[in-house]
Amino acid sequence: MKYGIDYRYLKKGTTTLADNTRQVDVEVDEKQFALIPNVGDFVDIPTETDDIREVALRGKVKSRLFHYLLGYCYVTIVVEDFDETWSTISPR
Repeated sequence: MKYGIDYRYLKKGTTTLADNTRQVDVEVDEKQFALIPNVGDFVDIPTETDDIREVALRGKVKSRLFHYLLGYCYVTIVVEDFDETWSTISPR
């Protein structure tokens, strides 16, 4: 089975999800490995200059949706703003 992982960003005070330019951010099959953050985990994915990711992700995982269709699993991960200071959770 192949997996397509798509990260979407939910800015504080909005209900519309921001997405990047590609349908999926990461694609793996049964022979590969990918870490999928759990609800409550913190994520920090910067923008990239080669059009892969136009929307930076920095926040807390709000939800994950697994949609199975014909041997493929689309995973949508929603990352939202959070009220904590980033320096309290980041080693940088």
